Amino acid sequence: MNGTRTWLLGLLMFAIWAGPSSVAADARSDYLARLLRGSTQFRVRVQAALSLGRASGDQAAVAALSGALDDGHPAVRAAAASGLERLADGAALPPLRSHRNDSHEEVRSAVESAIRALERGDARPRPGPEPPIPTQVAPGAADTTYYVGVGMPGSRVESVSEPALSAAHAFLLSHVSRVGGVELAPADETPKQAENVIRRRRLTGYYIDGSIVSIESRPDGAVRASVSVIVATYPGRDMRSILQGAATVMGGGAGARDQAIEAAFTGALRNLTSAMAAGRR
Repeated sequence: MNGTRTWLLGLLMFAIWAGPSSVAADARSDYLARLLRGSTQFRVRVQAALSLGRASGDQAAVAALSGALDDGHPAVRAAAASGLERLADGAALPPLRSHRNDSHEEVRSAVESAIRALERGDARPRPGPEPPIPTQVAPGAADTTYYVGVGMPGSRVESVSEPALSAAHAFLLSHVSRVGGVELAPADETPKQAENVIRRRRLTGYYIDGSIVSIESRPDGAVRASVSVIVATYPGRDMRSILQGAATVMGGGAGARDQAIEAAFTGALRNLTSAMAAGRR
């Protein structure tokens, strides 16, 4: 997701994406499924999972995402569960239920969120601009400049659930992974390991720490979310800058809050590249 994408264009972009021939859509899904199964980079697999989560009515997407619940990286498993929730296909319930005891809390939360939505029968594909097809990037590529850790977002709003925070985390991982020159740091990496990678490869380390500041439900049904993103050093976590974003989603509904949060984070991260560049001077 680049800095210009926003959920506020969701319905229009969904109409554009859904309109072309089913052959092209099938080819895209097949390619994404191959990436999800075979990419050696977890950030590419996360991106593929999020893209497949918008392939409404595609049984191959359900199968691919169900298989990704066994992926070796928790961010991919969480993205797969979120994608299955978006697809709103009851066929995903058995594989989701069999993964309720995942070893990572983030994944368990995403799985439970998907199960609840599908059991209620009120899960709906959330329309939105289709992410670009992910591309393979060789680990340690020469154009890598930044080594970036992404933390689980926090919230000052008590009503924001753990599954919602997990979904926001998957969104941030996917977004940051698309920033030019960025390589994501493993979630379970120790500070010493991070220091060794950064020193050996002469990279600049950053840590992205997001927070949901406020959520306002308006009388007309619109939802407005405000967020902040702290850009800190990595692994030291010394703050370098604060980025802020806000977005309003019209129409209300169960998905409006999530869409507003994601759009607000998109706005905040528009200045991420310049903030990281400034920190290298």
